[in-house]
Formats: sequence, C-alpha cells, structure tokens
Amino acid sequence: MPRQLSANQNTYLAGNSLIGVTLIEIGVNGGTNKYYTDAPFDIAYNSTTYEAQGNFLGVSETSETANLQITSINLVISALDITIVRQLCNSNQINQNVIVRKAFLDPTDYSLIGDSAGDRAIVIFKGKITSYRIENATQSATINIEVTSQFANFNRTTGRRTNQGSLQKEHPTDFGFQYAHEPINDIKWGKK
Repeated sequence: MPRQLSANQNTYLAGNSLIGVTLIEIGVNGGTNKYYTDAPFDIAYNSTTYEAQGNFLGVSETSETANLQITSINLVISALDITIVRQLCNSNQINQNVIVRKAFLDPTDYSLIGDSAGDRAIVIFKGKITSYRIENATQSATINIEVTSQFANFNRTTGRRTNQGSLQKEHPTDFGFQYAHEPINDIKWGKK
C-alpha cells in the first residue's frame, strides 16, 4: 500500500541516523484498549500515551505484495502480569482490532517526526486477532497473539445448501428452493 510521507519524514529518512519506534494498539473487548511501544519511554501520539513498560516484546515481520491476500503477523507480549493475561487471553478477544504503526524520533529532543500531529506515525499493519497462545518457560512467559489482515472475513458463511431453510436465513421472503427436495427425473437437456 503506498504511503504518503510528510516532507519532514522524507528528509529524516534520507539522513544517516534513524531512530524508529513501533506503536501497537490492541482492542480489548469490554475494556480500554491497550497501547504499547518498544521505545525506552512513553510516547504521546494523537492524544494517546503508548506505554513503554516492557510488556510489549516484539512484532513479526510482514511483507506487502500487489496481490489482494490475507497476511498475518504475531505480537509477542510478556505474560508475567496476570491482569494483561486475563484481558488479552480469552475468547472475547478474537476478532478485536489491532493497529501497528511505525514512527521516527528526532535525535535531538526525541519528538515524533512529521509535519502535523496526524502524520507522525505510519500504519504498517491493520488487522484482527485470530488466535492467541501462552508459552511458559523456566524464567519467562509470553503471549503470542496472531493478527490477520483486515481482509479476513470472520462472519462469512462457509457453505450453502440447496434447501428452503438455508436460503431463508439470508432471504426470508424467498421461496426459490421450496421444491428443491423433490427429485426430478425428466430433465431434458438440449433440443429434441
């Protein structure tokens, strides 16, 4: 997807030293969204503070193509805080929105680079949570959240049947399959 970078961002990206940070927004069902960053300090962006508490450990790489396809990424979050585990590791989290943004910091004052407040972070992935798993090790525990691109359709009906009940789930007043269950033996194909 083409991205419109501001003039300040283009100038910054042409420079020799880059300081990039990742901003993660995770939707929470019935609660306040979680905002994390991999920066060593909290980042303020669009009236929201992205926390740098060390719970967000990383995000897998994603690739872009010109083809319309369903892609996915994995977010890795620390599972040492039980409140985060309770919020993010339950079935209500499936299909919640996740936005991954990339921003760049000015090395002199660590402010976000951009011409205006809205263009200081670039959306690099937007999708929905499809699964999660908790991995326990001897001295650590992590939550791996799989996020699939916004082209995944979770409400899609995977099959249709040629009967009246299946048709009327989508079209309650249509009686097109009213006699579909009766066998027809005299179908003649072509001319005689």
